[in-house]
Amino acid sequence: MSAARTSLVLLRFFAGLFGLFTLMLAGRVAEATRAGAPGRAAMKDKKIVVIAGPITGHPKNTHEYERSALLLKSVMERSPDLAGVRVETHYSGWPADERTLDDADSIVMIADGGDRNLTDHPLYVGDRMAVLERQARRGCGVVFFHWSTFHPAKHHDRVTEWAGGYFDYETGPGANHWYSAIKTWEGPTTLGEPAHPALRGVKPFTVQEEFYYNIRFRANDPRIHPLLLTRPPGETRDYPVGWAVHRGDGGRSFGFTGGHFYKNWWLPDFRRLVVNAIAWTAGFEIPAGGVRTELNPPTRIMVVTGHNHPAHDWRKTTWALLNVLEQDPRVQVDVTESPEDLGADKLSEYDTVVLNYCNWDRTGLSEAARARFLERLRSGKGLVLVHFANGAFNYTLPQKDSEWKEFRTRVVARAWMHDSDSGHDPYGKFTVQPTSTQHEITSGLGAFETEDELYFRQKGDLDVTPLVTARSRVTGADEPLAWAYGYGGGRIFQTLLGHGEASVRGAAALIRRGAIWSARARPLGFDPPTGGLAATIVRAGAGWTPEQSAARAAAGRPAN
Repeated sequence: MSAARTSLVLLRFFAGLFGLFTLMLAGRVAEATRAGAPGRAAMKDKKIVVIAGPITGHPKNTHEYERSALLLKSVMERSPDLAGVRVETHYSGWPADERTLDDADSIVMIADGGDRNLTDHPLYVGDRMAVLERQARRGCGVVFFHWSTFHPAKHHDRVTEWAGGYFDYETGPGANHWYSAIKTWEGPTTLGEPAHPALRGVKPFTVQEEFYYNIRFRANDPRIHPLLLTRPPGETRDYPVGWAVHRGDGGRSFGFTGGHFYKNWWLPDFRRLVVNAIAWTAGFEIPAGGVRTELNPPTRIMVVTGHNHPAHDWRKTTWALLNVLEQDPRVQVDVTESPEDLGADKLSEYDTVVLNYCNWDRTGLSEAARARFLERLRSGKGLVLVHFANGAFNYTLPQKDSEWKEFRTRVVARAWMHDSDSGHDPYGKFTVQPTSTQHEITSGLGAFETEDELYFRQKGDLDVTPLVTARSRVTGADEPLAWAYGYGGGRIFQTLLGHGEASVRGAAALIRRGAIWSARARPLGFDPPTGGLAATIVRAGAGWTPEQSAARAAAGRPAN
């Protein structure tokens, strides 16, 4: 072979090697890009389906199935360690279209169990158990949370196959025939297998909890890995209350009997354990420090109500406001029927106040309450004005001496003045259009239909830009219906929507976003559904209900 020929062969050989090296390097770069920065758990996009059951009989702040589902969606989709995760939330115990389960990487059940009636557990309605079994057989993760760990003993083999263990309420020697047990106490926890991926970054923690224990497992099941243990009062050994299952079908499961008290989500190690474990069942590689989640202290909101124009049922709209605001799972709402509380010391504990009040034929605020209220706003606290709250405290009311010029002209951007041409369309349905998606309140908010009074020709000189408008059938113009502006260091959101219960629900996303903005909290990032949660998010045990309010009034007792 000539020297020239040899040189050509060698050149082609090294060129081939270089090409192969380039392809390998490109593959590594692509893989690194998909995985993200070191410490991230990103793989392919993952889908987690959280199923919240209807709540039966537990008071507020316990067994918060819907709020827990929404909270998990919020913290997991925002985690820097779960890139590509999508969390679907479904209510009433099952997805309306169960085909959404077919491509789920993990299915999480947060629901009642069936210790009284079998079908109280959503899984034992129709053929749902067979559906979940089918998903498990293809390797889908399965999670049972708190009461949903209850299962009938006759399904022992089936349930332990893909759940590992369950609360056995049928085969014990006691009066209630329970093999498993329940106790509520505050005490420490320990980690069963600290090296397990679901326990990365988790430290033992002390918690007040209604733990279920003495869970029924298969004898000597090598697939079970106890994660969290605790010793109930009066017992002589530790019991697993959280466990992982490495299933034979290649799938992963997690059972956890905690979750009774909603407040425990704010315990970092409690939250990290549950989020780690759910992500692990979905196939994520858990980072060495655990999955990072952000959950700031709850946003506290006080609704001030107690009176209004006779055409406004303030009890029903307050109840609807409670529901709408607490659909943000980070929010806690209280109610007062005393307008003088606008100047009370206790309001310093709240991030924002929602005013669902008009004094109409009643006296106005005391000078002291006015001064403290304005001081609170200037200091940086928030205020939300709903519907006819814009007509409060002015000289055109039947109670003319309630005039408060600073409120009428500076706190309220646009006021209803009865000595002017202020008016409204007849109550009915109309479409509300955002004017811009640039503001935090309306970013990503689409047009929505509501049923309300469409206010027009409200009075005021503040230079404010409307956030939403709607076309009036009376004026023929696009009338402004909401604004966001400042007062000193505080933030004020005003909406003219909210005449009735249906009106508040129709404008739920706008009102909730406005309240969160006024409180300077981070946007939730999505809008929870309104209809399916109405009966359960705010329920018995709440600090205020319309029935309690009406009963106090009938008995002549002072408002809370």
